[in-house]
Amino acid sequence: EKNGKKSTILEEVLQLSPNALMVIALGTCASFGGIAAANPNPTGSKCIGDILSENNIKTPYINIPGCPPHPDWLFGTVENVLLNGLENVELDDFNRPKTYFGKLIHENCPNRAWFDEGKFAKKFGDAGCLYELGCKGPITYADCPIRQWNGKTNWVIGSGAPCNGCTSPEYPDYVGDFYEKIIDVETPVNEKKI
Repeated sequence: EKNGKKSTILEEVLQLSPNALMVIALGTCASFGGIAAANPNPTGSKCIGDILSENNIKTPYINIPGCPPHPDWLFGTVENVLLNGLENVELDDFNRPKTYFGKLIHENCPNRAWFDEGKFAKKFGDAGCLYELGCKGPITYADCPIRQWNGKTNWVIGSGAPCNGCTSPEYPDYVGDFYEKIIDVETPVNEKKI
């Protein structure tokens, strides 16, 4: 609200971002469109990168996706910018800080040994890798298995649910159905795509 009049987030972004040091897109919707911009996108939602580009705003931006994003990802990124300068924050191809989004969830997943052995859960509650129940860890970049949530109490896979790929630019439209396995992932067991 400004001077008693309501304003939209878009109006605020367009007013504030041209003179900002940087813009941080917090959450998957701000970073990549996420659920808000999912097909058929009746509201016309857009990610911050598209908004800045379409309005010829050259302010650099950093994407911190996640649904929800981990607080460490935001505060660690801000701290890194303040201590080392924006130019020294290493970003991936999707403007995410590599510190937090540089490795696949799959690389640090506690269920990885089961994946490597070809032991896959067939239903929820079964022992085994959750790949066949729709886990998107093999294609999703984030440090969720290491960082976890709520004071390292738990995280999605730790609670028995598959990763839904929420930090991916393709989420939710192109990561596949939530509880269906993704295809074209090589497993060490059979060295072919399953």
